[in-house]
Amino acid sequence: MVMFILTFIILLYVFIELIFFFILRYLLLEIPWIISNKDEYPDFKIKKIQNFFEKTFDINLGWDWKPKSKHQEKIFSKINKISFGKFGERNGAKLKKKKSYRFASFGDSFVFCRYVKNSETWQEKITKKTSISGLNLGVGNYGLDQIYLKYLNTKLPKNTKTIFIGFVPETLSRCLCSWKHYHEFNNIYGFKPKFVNYKNSLKLIPNPIKDENSFMDIKTIINKIRKEEFFYKKKFIKYKLNFPYFFSILNNPKYNFKLIFYSILKKLNLNDKKIYEIVIKENCINNDIYFGKKKHNSIIEKIMLKIKKKSLQRGEKVVFLIFPQKYDLSLKKKNYHKFFMKNKKKFNFIDFTEIFKKKKLSDIYLPDNYGGHLTPYGNKIVAETILSEGYIE
Repeated sequence: MVMFILTFIILLYVFIELIFFFILRYLLLEIPWIISNKDEYPDFKIKKIQNFFEKTFDINLGWDWKPKSKHQEKIFSKINKISFGKFGERNGAKLKKKKSYRFASFGDSFVFCRYVKNSETWQEKITKKTSISGLNLGVGNYGLDQIYLKYLNTKLPKNTKTIFIGFVPETLSRCLCSWKHYHEFNNIYGFKPKFVNYKNSLKLIPNPIKDENSFMDIKTIINKIRKEEFFYKKKFIKYKLNFPYFFSILNNPKYNFKLIFYSILKKLNLNDKKIYEIVIKENCINNDIYFGKKKHNSIIEKIMLKIKKKSLQRGEKVVFLIFPQKYDLSLKKKNYHKFFMKNKKKFNFIDFTEIFKKKKLSDIYLPDNYGGHLTPYGNKIVAETILSEGYIE
């Protein structure tokens, strides 16, 4: 009887392992959020490497828009055509015709204004209301570290005296990594510089990728990065699924079972948007936990102080814009919001948390499969808030 039970348990376990093996093999081909051992050393394609260096690589920032280049993005079966000016700024219906720029905006995709027309960015809406033009220097997926370095190394027109620095709370997670792949799985070309706390100050860790030849020795670079990379142990190893699959899934059961279930639905084109919510919400929850720890949030404060110091040296007024993502608004603790409110006497800033909470979220944010970026109406709210605060003179 004991042998029978034992045999049954073993066979059942083998059966479960086989099921997960075939399911994960099926999903790994197309679902970027499911990773396995092979993702320790991803396959860097020669053509993709060349394309990366041609279009966006920047040795100091990781990536950036090339001046005088063009880009396009698809949303709701339509194509947004975007061009960039001599500063690497996004051209708009009004911005590209102006030679005088009174303000400049640096930041992530909420500053760049992804997935809206050139005439629907919040910078353009400010221009339409005031006839005051500015530069949109936002770059997708930037952390505050990259934003600061871009601001530091951009020579602006002399009459540009107001600087907007905008970012989502997740900027903290972005600042904690040198390789985005460990935080945003399969973003394998996202190598970047970062700052670390060092003797009550910050120490810059340069971009580990110097040129195309860096990819000739990419395994050595990866091995070096992961020794010190926060998210390698905190997230990548924890979320990696490998044999024995059943126990691997149990490392983070609630998230993993939801991820697998909604990945299957996505593959079957059944409720294929839900998986984006699962991933974005998980990132927001974890990021807010990091904001509750001094050793992490102090990096943000120190970078903000560096930006403020540099703006004073240049005779510029800097205003920080905090753009909560949709799922940041549903967080219980909102440590990010507490952090910025605690520092409100040190900096000029607008935290849009309370402003966005008063609006219908589907009016403010695009669907999750478009990263939950702001709609044209959301950008209108941003522009009106900035103007009402008197930051544009």
